[in-house]
Amino acid sequence: MTTDLPLGTRVVLRYRLPPGSSHPLTDVVGELVGRDPFAVRDRHGRVVRVDADRVVALKPVPPRPQSPRPQR
Repeated sequence: MTTDLPLGTRVVLRYRLPPGSSHPLTDVVGELVGRDPFAVRDRHGRVVRVDADRVVALKPVPPRPQSPRPQR
């Protein structure tokens, strides 16, 4: 797992959900804004905070694709 990524990097963070959840893992994609705990701001502006012991993977991802402009 890469933990030396600079804050502001666009990442995917995969983490374990609590026991009894509908599935064992989930992901969040967005801007890395913290490391203790890990924090990622998603495209809606929500910040997901995850303790290091629940993190399975943290990887950089390319910039979010731009939506095409409507034609006039």
